[in-house]
Amino acid sequence: MLQRGRKSAASLETPSMTGQSPRLTAPLSLNDGERTLFNKLIGACDSTHFRKSDLPLLTSFIQATLIAEAAAHDPDKIAVWEKSVKLQATLATRLRLSPQSRIDPKTVGRQQLFPGRKPWEDRQPWEKDDRE
Repeated sequence: MLQRGRKSAASLETPSMTGQSPRLTAPLSLNDGERTLFNKLIGACDSTHFRKSDLPLLTSFIQATLIAEAAAHDPDKIAVWEKSVKLQATLATRLRLSPQSRIDPKTVGRQQLFPGRKPWEDRQPWEKDDRE
């Protein structure tokens, strides 16, 4: 029987033999340093995090990261560093790599630790204190 409605993205992807989506591979246009950083980034994320359509943004993010690292310790290249870090931050948000883009704003408050005593930990006035 055919599925009614639109097909989900998961059903459109072709799974590999292990049941997981295949990871992206580095484009041939990257040099050795860029390829190493690309593989580290892809390996650090879930296999379903990136899609093939993310490759241009990923490539730009990798290049901006390496430019920022190269210019970080040179006072003469502060403008280059600043521009590359801004681009890096923008691309990280678009690729959902930054914490603010991964966390739902509605649930952030629920994940915070409660600063004081919890209401159910307070002793009620009608309860006897065991220390008395």
